[in-house]
Amino acid sequence: MRRIAVLAAMIGAVLVLFAMSGRNVLERPPTAEAAETTTDFFYGNNLDGTIGPVGPGQANVPPGQLGLTVQPFCTDCYITRIQPDLVYWNDPNPLLTNGMSANYDNSNSEGIWLHHDGLLDVCLRTLFLSGNERTVYQAPSGYGSYIDPNDGCNANWYVTWHVHNNGNVNHVVKLKFTVTYRTGETPTRLKGVGLNVATATNAEYTIPVGYSDTQTCPSNCGTGINTDHTVTAAEQGKIIQMGGHVHDFGISVAAENVTRGQWLCTSLGGYGTGSYYWPTGGAGTPGHPVSANQQTMNNAYHQPPPSGSDNRYHIQNMSLCNPSGMSSVLCTGDVLRLHTQYNNGSGAAIGDAMGIMQAALAATPPDTDGDGTWDGCETTDLDNDGYKDRVEALAGTNLLSKCGVNAWPADINNDGFSDGTDITMLAGWFGKAVPTVPARGDIADPPDGFVDGTDITSIAGHFGKPCGP
Repeated sequence: MRRIAVLAAMIGAVLVLFAMSGRNVLERPPTAEAAETTTDFFYGNNLDGTIGPVGPGQANVPPGQLGLTVQPFCTDCYITRIQPDLVYWNDPNPLLTNGMSANYDNSNSEGIWLHHDGLLDVCLRTLFLSGNERTVYQAPSGYGSYIDPNDGCNANWYVTWHVHNNGNVNHVVKLKFTVTYRTGETPTRLKGVGLNVATATNAEYTIPVGYSDTQTCPSNCGTGINTDHTVTAAEQGKIIQMGGHVHDFGISVAAENVTRGQWLCTSLGGYGTGSYYWPTGGAGTPGHPVSANQQTMNNAYHQPPPSGSDNRYHIQNMSLCNPSGMSSVLCTGDVLRLHTQYNNGSGAAIGDAMGIMQAALAATPPDTDGDGTWDGCETTDLDNDGYKDRVEALAGTNLLSKCGVNAWPADINNDGFSDGTDITMLAGWFGKAVPTVPARGDIADPPDGFVDGTDITSIAGHFGKPCGP
């Protein structure tokens, strides 16, 4: 049986990949001493919390597809990390002890693996999805996904799964989520924007033999393919992290901002060197890399063959993106297009390919003038200092002041003048990408995520001038 897996979050895989959507809520002041907790949560539909027995060649899904109704991991808390797993529990084989990870694993021929698992709130908003590569959701430092106790959608959650057994004996397992959450403090709250190639509820579509580049489109995309995604006012903001998911033979999935002609993220599949499923033959153009990543084989993703060549190492991870400059910006009305590359070497069409991406954004981006548009999307110049608000928002300078600390983009050393010392500082960052160097140096309009000649030209235009009153 071909290994398939589902991943929607940032990120990836994480999101991949974790998404919090719905109404914005005000951040709460700390009500208790800040604390971080890491704990394991286990799920299954049997009375003892297990799943199975899952017989040879069988799949197990929760009754009604939506799965079990469970209590949230925590409430009035910020989830910062989720690590998914499938583990043996009360298995008939005494050597497969409780808590041992269950996967293809070339150390045995057990053959039970995780097609996907996920969490949804009772309003059917996606909280977390993972595939068999088990990409960990890890929020960047200072960020978290807020679980609001006053949001009725968090009264309960649904946990769902799809488990396969490619082996020859019965197995019993549990879903496992190792979760880290913080209380008593207010990190920057994240929200999610999800993109999907397919229209099907299971997110699957068909790819032909050989190379294919499946894209969403303006309209009438054809059977099973989504139209482009138009960013809403609720989705505008700066992308903190982004990732995607494909199945075996998948090279990459990429998101393009068609409105600005910019690539937001290209997430590549990762396969062990020598894997039968590792694909090449991509276009070698922006958003369409020549091949997926080759890396050290992870034995957990090896499926022992019944006979013949021993090279069945399934896709084992997806790369993540931390875009910068305007490529990290989503503005209301932006049109996003998804591109998914496969090179199907199976010899037959595959009906369960996937192409998914998930972006994690700050939930409440600043809107200094209160007009409903995030500062990073504004082309006005509120303080009339010669720099558009979107430049200042991304560079981290004050949109309402011409002078002072981090007030005027042309005055990098904050001495009230734009002169040789500022150009020298900028030159020290020259040719490097944000965030390797501070975004404070990316001051040309529009910001492009690099400190280069356009930024030198911008600061030179103010050379020898003081910040204005």
